[in-house]
Amino acid sequence: MKTIRLFNNFFKKETQDFVGINIGNYYVKGLIVRAGRVTDYFIKEKKELPTTLKQIWQEKNISTNKVKLSVKDNSTLVRYFNFPKIDKKKIKQTLFYELNKHIPFPPEEVYFDFSILEENPSDLFLLLAVAKKELINSAIDIFEKEKKEILDISLDSICLVNVFLAYYKEEKKINTSILDIGYGFSTLTVLRNGVPFMTRDLTFGTKDILSIISNVKNVPIQSIDKWIAATENHKEFLELSQDNIAALCREVKSSFDYFEVNKGERIEKVFLTGGLSSIGGIEALFKEYLECEVLFLDNLLNLKSVFKPEQFNMIKNTFSVSSGIIL
Repeated sequence: MKTIRLFNNFFKKETQDFVGINIGNYYVKGLIVRAGRVTDYFIKEKKELPTTLKQIWQEKNISTNKVKLSVKDNSTLVRYFNFPKIDKKKIKQTLFYELNKHIPFPPEEVYFDFSILEENPSDLFLLLAVAKKELINSAIDIFEKEKKEILDISLDSICLVNVFLAYYKEEKKINTSILDIGYGFSTLTVLRNGVPFMTRDLTFGTKDILSIISNVKNVPIQSIDKWIAATENHKEFLELSQDNIAALCREVKSSFDYFEVNKGERIEKVFLTGGLSSIGGIEALFKEYLECEVLFLDNLLNLKSVFKPEQFNMIKNTFSVSSGIIL
């Protein structure tokens, strides 16, 4: 499997057993699908990936060897652009020779795939997804050694678009954005009337805030998750992270300004996701800085019958990408 599957087939339903795995910078997260239904979930510190995979399969008693992956890394990217209207069978070949116009990597060093978002009278509006071969080959090698069959590989930002398109029908009529607050860096995707318009990686990462809290509270970085998990600490967390969140919002607003200049329209709603978005009250802080409605990308829409909310609420926003993988 050497390509990145995009979201143009997101209505397809799998009936076989498989595991949807989101390989993050810090955690390995995923959903287990049996007989076409989600039956369990897992979240583990990444550490050594082969060891982590063995632990997950043993602890969750997983019998299938089939997996679907999503990755987020500095060596992946998504681009959007207009492309001449040509025979659709020739687009991928033609794109290869023009990749250096759109990406900072040598074309021969990447795997890529594309999706036609809009078809106009004279041109096409394309989504281009790219990942360096080194990253994908390394993942494939690890899973093959662990005797796991990879069904497909996608990118986190595309999986999040999957979730949005599948469950937010009314919001496809307005301009929205998805802000994925990651551990190493964050990613913003802007959608114009339900069609992705741009995806940008932002410098902010949750690790920046965790380092500050670790120093201020004298809590070892390895134990910081337990401190954050306690709801009584959320108010203090927001106070300590306010400057960092303000800096993130300045980056987001810069992208909003770009969209407004190019389209003459405003972003009406922002959907937050990622582990940090589980902090109680954080949406109010983003709303204040971004000056628009801020909601959460609710991946529980398709999981409410599986997991008890009181057990899952504190980590549910960590599984948005995984929800997109299994669609």
